[in-house]
Amino acid sequence: MSSDPLLLTAPQLRALFDILTHHETYAEVESFKDPDAIDNYGFPFCPSSSSSSSLNQEKDIKHGNADRSKSSSSSSASSSSPLLQLLLTRLLLPMPGIKDLEPGFWNAKFRGIMKSFAEADLSESYDKGALGTRKTLATAASAFHESITRGMLGGVPQRTDDAGPGFTSEHSTATGLEKAWDHVVYDIVYGKLLDEMFELAAKSPDLESHSPAVSDAVDYVLIHAATILHKIFVLSPEGQYMLKLIESTHKLIPYSLVCQTLRVGNAATMISGLVRIFLAKVSIGGLTNWIGLTQNAADGQNLMQRIIGMVLGWDAGDFKKTVDGIRNKKELSKSGFIPAIDAHLNATPREHAAVRQKSIQEKESIVSAILKSQSQKCSAEPTEQQHSLLLEYYSAQLSAQDREKITQVMCRQSPDYVTSLIRDAVAAFDPIIRILHDHVDLRKYVTNSQRFIDELLEVNKPRRDKSKGLIPPSIEDYVFLLRRHRKWWFEYLHDFAKGCPEVRDKFFAWLKDNVLESFRQNSSNAHTGGSRQDSDRMDGAGSMSEPLRSAFSRLDKETQQTVAQALDAYDAYTATLDEQSNKRLQSIVEGLQKQKENTKDNPKLGSMKGPGVYHARWQWLLDETLITPSKPSGPPRHGKDVKDVKARGKTGALASKDVWDSSSLPQAKSDVTPEPPNVHVVIEALGSQFKNIVADISTRQRSE
Repeated sequence: MSSDPLLLTAPQLRALFDILTHHETYAEVESFKDPDAIDNYGFPFCPSSSSSSSLNQEKDIKHGNADRSKSSSSSSASSSSPLLQLLLTRLLLPMPGIKDLEPGFWNAKFRGIMKSFAEADLSESYDKGALGTRKTLATAASAFHESITRGMLGGVPQRTDDAGPGFTSEHSTATGLEKAWDHVVYDIVYGKLLDEMFELAAKSPDLESHSPAVSDAVDYVLIHAATILHKIFVLSPEGQYMLKLIESTHKLIPYSLVCQTLRVGNAATMISGLVRIFLAKVSIGGLTNWIGLTQNAADGQNLMQRIIGMVLGWDAGDFKKTVDGIRNKKELSKSGFIPAIDAHLNATPREHAAVRQKSIQEKESIVSAILKSQSQKCSAEPTEQQHSLLLEYYSAQLSAQDREKITQVMCRQSPDYVTSLIRDAVAAFDPIIRILHDHVDLRKYVTNSQRFIDELLEVNKPRRDKSKGLIPPSIEDYVFLLRRHRKWWFEYLHDFAKGCPEVRDKFFAWLKDNVLESFRQNSSNAHTGGSRQDSDRMDGAGSMSEPLRSAFSRLDKETQQTVAQALDAYDAYTATLDEQSNKRLQSIVEGLQKQKENTKDNPKLGSMKGPGVYHARWQWLLDETLITPSKPSGPPRHGKDVKDVKARGKTGALASKDVWDSSSLPQAKSDVTPEPPNVHVVIEALGSQFKNIVADISTRQRSE
């Protein structure tokens, strides 16, 4: 056997980079279930008593002293969440308005809310036997975040070919839209497109008139945004439930009162009025706090908290009805199982985790593990029918408790960090709000936002064809929705750029000096092309290529070969995803050209699957989620086994007769996403090394 070292090819490097960022990002997101995670995050969430360096750095960012800000953090310990910290410190903290937030916003108030949520011991999808709303949204955010972080670490590929003039629009093809998007991204990061777009925005609301490339890129973005909305609201079993929450909240927001307040000419009076509408509290506790007789006494709830409490309270009521219905069933009335489940619900977070872990290790359902842990209250074993009812009972109880705990943190916590955070944010953005109020009519944008939500809810109502069959909303329906509303989004940018030049220049400087700089690739790792087809001429992981090669070279030869095989399998998997994504995009483009916007009179089934590898990564996280067995014993299920199951007790915005089964749709059966390969060997071999590399990059970039 040759003793020559094994070298990674460009496709293997790209696959390695994808796998490691995918795993590390979600691992960091999940770590915040632990109350200590926020304390180990580092800047800007360092407890104020532990070190003055974070305070100094926060002040430096506030006053724009970037060099001092970086040097003050050089002695800080590495973050336990380096990818999340990199995104926060490089992109968000320097943003106008956000950089003016006081240190206590991060290291006391925000940190306090994060710890409160972690200590609340919210339920797991494993226990409830379904992929809940929090899991759906957390995995979506994680997949989106990993895409951004991958771009920041690897950089936008540089080109040696002419990426400037000469772009030819091919808006009728998927390949043409992809080329337009790549062209626009490259020209923003390395060219003058950002400058040109800011200049155009100050002159005209028609931003798409800049060039065919920009117009096609906007269409590309709208299709991908529509695909995300469609996946959340149509394909997800939680979709109709989330629509119900949006609808309930939407009805409680006093849009008319907000618009009337925005009519006030004096900016200070207007801001004060808006704050009073949403944040003012009237209670005995609030009065005694104000005059100094008490400190941090419960001071009631403001309108924002009342809306949150009412919506979650209504929601919890649905679950309690399910609980009462199961509790009264004769199969369980004298069994003693219900008291055992209730006793476990009142146990400590440590006990909950121990029972959950025992359920996984012993390959038994969570209900079986609970009953064994409560053997002093119940020694009998349930029948299969009783077991099924107990799973539903436990799931509904957990859901009701979750909403009560979230309400406690958001609405009844003392001190009230939530209200204080919003007040601090309003104070930080006060100068920007004043300028906007003086030069932009904000009322029409509040009205437009209200109309957008109205139409979003309307789009999600299914139609019936001539045979009385249900026609769920298609991706094309969401594209038409976004197209109808993009005009006023562009009008707002125009009004802002034209009427508020001083604020516009601040945001331009932030985008130029912070955001774009974060996505520029090191010159030593410049690519010679940007498409997957040019992978043989690319350095697959961009600026991360050399660190990843170095980490791989430290593995023993046998592990290198195993890892390389897994990378080849993953590269083939992503190649299939890219091909499938292109076909789906082409189908949508053709469908948009054929289909008229108003399809109420002649409904037909449109596209149910959209483009983007992002969605596959998102689904991968959902599919890997552990779920309790449905039988008393057996191996744990996974998210892919319950992807069409909704937690018992959840009601949607539509009546039950109007709910469709997304798994039975024709396209869902014919266009199946391939299964991802097993890449655990890659994570085991290089996961910790990758985290150390990112932590070093995050620390070094703040200290340079």
